[in-house]
Amino acid sequence: MKAIRTSCLWALAAAAGLVYGQPAITNVVNAASNITAGLPNAGIAQGSIFTIYGSNLGPAAISIAQEAFQSTSLSGTSVSVTVNGTTVAALMYYTLATQVAALLPSNTPVGTGTITVTYGRVGVASPITVVANNLGIFTYSQDGQGAGIVTNPDYTLVSVTKAANCGVPLTACGAANPGDTLILWATGLGPVSNDGDVGVAINIPLTVWLGGVQATVTYQGRGCCEGEDQINFVVPANVPTGCAVPLAVQIGNEISNYTVMAVAQTGSRTCTASASFFTSSEVQQITTGSGTVNVGMIKLERQPAQGQSSGNTDTGQAQFFGFTFPAAIQPFFISYIDDSPPGTCLVNNSLNYGINSPGTQINLDAGAGIKVTGPNGSQNIAVNGNTATLSAGGTFLSPGAYTITGTGGANVGSFTAPYTIPMPPTLESPASGANVSVTRANGITFTWSGGAANSIIQIQGQSATDNTNTNGASFDCYVAASAGTFTIPASVLLALPPGNFGGMDFQPNPAYGTFSASGLNLGFIQMKYNTQISATLQ
Repeated sequence: MKAIRTSCLWALAAAAGLVYGQPAITNVVNAASNITAGLPNAGIAQGSIFTIYGSNLGPAAISIAQEAFQSTSLSGTSVSVTVNGTTVAALMYYTLATQVAALLPSNTPVGTGTITVTYGRVGVASPITVVANNLGIFTYSQDGQGAGIVTNPDYTLVSVTKAANCGVPLTACGAANPGDTLILWATGLGPVSNDGDVGVAINIPLTVWLGGVQATVTYQGRGCCEGEDQINFVVPANVPTGCAVPLAVQIGNEISNYTVMAVAQTGSRTCTASASFFTSSEVQQITTGSGTVNVGMIKLERQPAQGQSSGNTDTGQAQFFGFTFPAAIQPFFISYIDDSPPGTCLVNNSLNYGINSPGTQINLDAGAGIKVTGPNGSQNIAVNGNTATLSAGGTFLSPGAYTITGTGGANVGSFTAPYTIPMPPTLESPASGANVSVTRANGITFTWSGGAANSIIQIQGQSATDNTNTNGASFDCYVAASAGTFTIPASVLLALPPGNFGGMDFQPNPAYGTFSASGLNLGFIQMKYNTQISATLQ
């Protein structure tokens, strides 16, 4: 009888056009960090705001609660979490078919359990891991990467340059200086006795890392609103400066998402970009100009030959594009595309190196190709972003003087640029091609000898959760070649999953070359030498 009644009700609902697909969850993440489930720092903290992705989760058009986190149901959507036999109802913020945001109650038990969305029908239960503390820093692009939301005590925004309207809350007031007290905005600091409490301190041991330097914390706890945390910290006197200084928070072995912020020398509120092809006038123009920047990139690389135990391949890539970014991102856009300062590391919440720049990109016509002429003759690179093989045996990109020419096209004019490739440094430890075992909590030290003046060593690494290479994390570290040694810290490696599905690259990068052409705001040339190391992370 029960089955018949259910069938009848379903038929009536279908006739009325009210048939609901069964809600299905594909991912559950901290609403600020967006770190994918399965990574070591992906647990959802008690009392934090989280986001559910999936299908049939709610109505086709977004429904936002008039007062966030006050009700366990919104427009027919509800969320339940069960851990260790206890079920709690999440407090709703917004809902739509593919995405739901809610607050995980502070009294949710810690451990592994299940999460279920109900919208018309009870959804399929999906796994969730609940932890006591796991911070996510809010970012302007809302993806957990790039410029973190950091304010001054008067709630003006830390940005690349100081805007003309600086002075009232939420206006861009320029880069931070050493000694400034700032507020980092986040969620996941931990539970409180009542989820409606605001302005409540949560005094747990944590470390704020700014450019790899520990910052002094003066307050940590709930901020203005339910589930939203603030950490007040002082910019260290010895912090590296730049437009993309890495910022992260460590709680035990839990590492927040890595974000970036602008830091300038005392007395200036405009950061100096670490990537040398940015001039101060270009930083100002991009920050305050039309919202569009036209870029030409020519990248040369010597890398290990694929599928061979020894030997190298020389490659080249040329790409010319126009990039338009949202007005809300403009005061922070340089932070998305600049290099991190030497001596710092940045973790990416995926296996793709680098930060995704928010905005839209169109290709520019720069002609048929780029000619690279050097000690070993000439080679051409198509202007389409594809990688061209310059020498399968790794014999073209020898140290010496080069001339790079472009014929120009409909959007970009012709140019000729000199570029010098210096002798690369020699990696001493770990050895090239080595298979090293790394205890993440101990870090790993690289040492090398040689290296041209003004050149940078870029050390990259990645680790996947399994051999499908669909989920994982990666990192980029930059260090002056003259340093001769660098230790990748535990606060970086602990954000990567353990296992042997990854590796590290030691990449000496000679100083950028630049070129000018009509139609371009920026034009740069980059050379990389790539040495690969296999790594098993413990």
